[in-house]
Amino acid sequence: MAALNKKDGSPYWYAWYQDAAGKQHSKSTGIPREPAEPAHAQSNEEAARKIGEEYERCAKAGLPVDGPGGAPAAVAGIPSYQEFTGFWIVGIGGDKKYHDKVTGYLDNIGQFLQKKIEWPICGLHAPDFAGIKPVLLAKGYSPTTVTAHLKLLRQVFLAAIDQGFALDCPIGPADYIANPSPNRPTPFSVPQVEWLANATKIIDWRTAILLGFYCGMELSEASTLLWDTVNFVTKRISWTTFTRRGNPIITEMPLHPVLERHLLALKNTSSSLCVTPSLLAMSGTASRAHFRKLIAKSKLPSPSISTKLHGNYHQLQFGSIKLTFAREVGHAGLYRLARFLHQLSPTEFEAKITGLPHLQLKPIPLLGPNEPTP
Repeated sequence: MAALNKKDGSPYWYAWYQDAAGKQHSKSTGIPREPAEPAHAQSNEEAARKIGEEYERCAKAGLPVDGPGGAPAAVAGIPSYQEFTGFWIVGIGGDKKYHDKVTGYLDNIGQFLQKKIEWPICGLHAPDFAGIKPVLLAKGYSPTTVTAHLKLLRQVFLAAIDQGFALDCPIGPADYIANPSPNRPTPFSVPQVEWLANATKIIDWRTAILLGFYCGMELSEASTLLWDTVNFVTKRISWTTFTRRGNPIITEMPLHPVLERHLLALKNTSSSLCVTPSLLAMSGTASRAHFRKLIAKSKLPSPSISTKLHGNYHQLQFGSIKLTFAREVGHAGLYRLARFLHQLSPTEFEAKITGLPHLQLKPIPLLGPNEPTP
């Protein structure tokens, strides 16, 4: 079995491997031993080990050791990797922003493969992608974005398998970076949400916090909500979001009693078509910055993580409120949260939403005495 070692003067892992006669050889894997982010050292070592094992496999088979595998012969009727990804990206659709993002990811993968993009797609296997994670990380991409590259690559090969152009997929879920990024919000506790809602006298921010906690809204959704989507007769609230491909999704929820009282009090003083007009006027960057200031003003502890690419990242974000909503309705995290809610019966859905904790709100003078919970 191939082994790894260090070589004086070289920053890369070297692989020691044997040929068919048992003779020892040494060759650089091209994988850095000490990446810029120390947390990536283990994934670099794993990638280098895979490359070393491929060196040994080629050497014992009498094949040239020119990296992970030699170039396979062209196969009639089978497109090259480059040709297939060209066809595939045209077929996935989506808006220009999504198309450009996918194209950029595929360009990065193509730069890693170099001449191998001309190989038939059926001739590319797991060893050919062994060093892609450390290479992308070294370029400054976050672990989340690197994992997004790998997921896209997996989609490409699964499509090739479906069309009969490949036998196996070189990328599996085990290849993704575990806990892909520290840059994820952490949920508030319910008392923290209540504290935060009471820490501001700015009505639109209290409204946004309640919409996040009782409806699971994103900040962008709370900022653009219109009064004609709030029905006080049926006690329902609805809003429209869009998929990556631009398809509309209408979400409708029961009005929780606390949210209903707050919105009724607000409606009586509002002259705007928008529920939170001051937030609507802000850019996404400005509204996120204002929310961070609100966190600071509330004096809630907000741990931050320092990363090379993004600087300080504060773990309490507006998305933390949606995470709290998900947890309180009985779902772990945000992944497939909408699907979880849609699968509930109307009675179960109603019970989940109206059963959310009643936040005790301090009076805000403009809203009068009707808004606070009893």
